[in-house]
Amino acid sequence: MSSISPRTAPPQPCSEPSCPQPAAFRTRSRAAWCDAHITAILRRGDLEPLEPFVKPTAWRLTRCLVCGCEAHYRLEYTVEKNASGEATCRACYWKRWAQGSRDLKGAYANLAPITFAEAREHAEKNGYDYIGPLTDPSLEDDPHHVRCRFCGRLSADRMGDIAFGCRCQTNPRRDQQTSRVSQPKTKQRDLLKDSGLPVLDWWDHGTNDAAAWETVGLRALREVSWCCPDCGLQFLKRVIDMVTIPECPDCEPKRRAAWNAEYERYTVTPVADVPELLAAWADDADPRTVSVAGSGPLRRFRCPQGHHPRLSPHKYLQSGCPSCRGQDTRIERILGAELDPAAFGLGAEIASQWHPVKNGTVKLAAVSPGSRKARWWQDPNCGHEWQESPAERDKGQRLRCPVCRTILDSLAHHFPELAAEWSSANPVSAWHVRPTGQTPFVPTWVCAASPEHVWQVSLASRSAGSGCPECREHGKSQVELDHHAAAERVFGNAASGQSLRHDAFTRRAAWLVDISVDLAHGQKLVIEYDGSYWHADKGDLDLEKSRDLLAAGHLVVRLREHPLPALAISELGYTEFVVYSAVPDPDGTIARVKQWVLGHMTLGSE
Repeated sequence: MSSISPRTAPPQPCSEPSCPQPAAFRTRSRAAWCDAHITAILRRGDLEPLEPFVKPTAWRLTRCLVCGCEAHYRLEYTVEKNASGEATCRACYWKRWAQGSRDLKGAYANLAPITFAEAREHAEKNGYDYIGPLTDPSLEDDPHHVRCRFCGRLSADRMGDIAFGCRCQTNPRRDQQTSRVSQPKTKQRDLLKDSGLPVLDWWDHGTNDAAAWETVGLRALREVSWCCPDCGLQFLKRVIDMVTIPECPDCEPKRRAAWNAEYERYTVTPVADVPELLAAWADDADPRTVSVAGSGPLRRFRCPQGHHPRLSPHKYLQSGCPSCRGQDTRIERILGAELDPAAFGLGAEIASQWHPVKNGTVKLAAVSPGSRKARWWQDPNCGHEWQESPAERDKGQRLRCPVCRTILDSLAHHFPELAAEWSSANPVSAWHVRPTGQTPFVPTWVCAASPEHVWQVSLASRSAGSGCPECREHGKSQVELDHHAAAERVFGNAASGQSLRHDAFTRRAAWLVDISVDLAHGQKLVIEYDGSYWHADKGDLDLEKSRDLLAAGHLVVRLREHPLPALAISELGYTEFVVYSAVPDPDGTIARVKQWVLGHMTLGSE
């Protein structure tokens, strides 16, 4: 095995045969070229570089050798176009494409010219500075030269492409944002035990161990034991299969056999013999000649609410009127939305901007998130008002306010604690950036605890859990810091890494404890986190430390990672909780600690 580290590895050679120069960048699986051959690649695409090369995915300013249009392109894009024999320059490409389109349309082609004022207004409305048309006259589908106001990228785009805005402003929807501000930095998993699914009733607690119950995820491939709630059969099956469709090996074949037998009976049963179907029959065919099940055309029914669905008789018998089912679902969602406006699907942030007056009698709960009808909105922060459909609000740039150009799912919306440390020296506000987005500048932050602490770090780093470098706690693992933060939330006070001294200590004069909490009447709670790796061979030391702390009158709780064995301590002021490194739950664990403390204090007062 090679001992060369990535930092000392030799330069990657240029992929061009017989070229002795090192490549301008490194890659694991693709070709890499030296700067001279990168320039040659651009020239094959009829481009000349106007900026130094940075990396293949970076936008680089070029000039077209055919039409002279200056625009930014990525090296990867030019390599792709060279391989397909297509021109890289979008100005050249769209000119040819537009002319070809007009030739095909012939007399039906739109030859009305687009004025300079119209094009400029359209570009500025969508976040561009308008440089000018690239054809004379400028007709439908002809390209225009524009510069993004936000990233400065020059491009040649059609009017329709300009309407989408620069791709740097694309704000993709994410169902889940990440930050240690709201959850531990450690990776969170969807646990089966927290799902609330009916399959939980099938879990075999007698056979499966407690560790499996605490750690198994919804998509786990491991086999565990299940017990059928109907027949009591115990069997092994993968978790992911049971979560998808919980089935008993004995009951399911019987159920399917019964269903098949019933279906076969319905294939020879006329609709006229089934009262529920006969009462709803509204088809021209004679119900005495139409079988309930089997192949055949869809039939017309009339439900008690007056709907006239067309579907097979067997489907209507099993599921009823589809319009009524949809209406029931809609009513449930509307009733739920009276308590939570975001429940209908618009999202909490968009729902909070529903204009309180200008939408008349229309209720937010009755508006579909996919509706294309324009509604009135108002941003509670800036007060701006505008009209836009719910469907348009949640795609593309996904602007929170089209006047201020703030975005949905911004750092300020999801993580106000981080936004409070966003420096006013940054060129945009915390309402303009996503929690894990990329910015053309390195954001500046101001420590909320000590305003004299100022530092620069990316949004991704802050969202990953980094804090003020001058206030950072050293010598603590992330999981210990997360439990300390949870103790502060649950108890209202908690110290990390405190040094405790007491005359009762026999092993050492002082002990450093992971977490300490001051309780009522001068009593102190000590919480120790024992990681399975670091404490695997420290059982004796953990035992002596715990006994010293107990001798000093402190309450002691040890959080011992599975599979660490329990310590041989049975005193009243001591307890242990088993925790799992794969699924840390600081808030839940510390809440259990508080319940134990309250119970201990109650027993002590009796």
